[in-house]
Amino acid sequence: MPTPCPPLESFKEPLPFPIHWVSDPESGERLRERVLARQEPWGLDIETTLTGQHHCEVALVQISDGKEAWLIDSLAFEFKPVIEALYASPLHVLVVHGGIGDLAVLKRVLGIVAENVFDTLVAAQVLAFPSPNLRELARECLLVHMTKGSQQSNWRARPLSPGQFKYGALDAWVLPGIARVLGERVAAAGKTDAVREGIKAMLEAVKAYEPPRVHPYELGFARRNRDKKARARLHALLDWRTEMANKGHIALLMSVGNRLIGTIVEKNPANEQELRAAGWPPSLLRRYGDKVLRILSAADAV
Repeated sequence: MPTPCPPLESFKEPLPFPIHWVSDPESGERLRERVLARQEPWGLDIETTLTGQHHCEVALVQISDGKEAWLIDSLAFEFKPVIEALYASPLHVLVVHGGIGDLAVLKRVLGIVAENVFDTLVAAQVLAFPSPNLRELARECLLVHMTKGSQQSNWRARPLSPGQFKYGALDAWVLPGIARVLGERVAAAGKTDAVREGIKAMLEAVKAYEPPRVHPYELGFARRNRDKKARARLHALLDWRTEMANKGHIALLMSVGNRLIGTIVEKNPANEQELRAAGWPPSLLRRYGDKVLRILSAADAV
């Protein structure tokens, strides 16, 4: 059985700071207690499946005090108590970068919202950074070089690759340091209130966020197609694609878009030849073709 994190000998160079793997309730409880006992800012970042804010699963949670980093295997155990500890303590600030997306996902998945937050993206925008992305801020504020090579990788994979392991940890590790530098610059520029108002607006948007009950593509499809069975087929295929993508079937997600699914449900193929003629990728026909046809048939039978 593969280990959940890469062995040390697989890294081409030493890890730049201690990185801890948290994958069970016991290690999660130790981390929760550490979070509650400490007063320094904590950086937070998450990695998700690639199905978008409304449907994704949280595949990895990364937190850091700026000295060490903890990678939380959110697929392995109930990680909500650790996040509750991060959110609950008034003694420290939660540092995020462009946090509206990550915090909204955590609200959808866990049902909780952070209060004491510093968003480095908001601060960088108020300070008029020409490129306020995290890599540029790490270089400007900390002289740290970051890459995004693992950003769109399969974060459900276990073990993580060495690149994923370092990328995930570094994303959280740089946040407290960047927040410290930007906080000093914001204060020196007399723009503390502007940053505070921007973060307040971001958190209000997170609190107001609710995932749509119907897939946005379904709404447009329903306006142009009154066939109830076609709409049922569309709903079934969209749900199936999301489920498969959240399990790591990235090729399916990348190759089968909404428009293609819309075309398929309208043509309603009865066999693999017709499915291929409707535009289904030949490379995915053997693996998924029979399942797609069965989903279409089952939706028609309801």
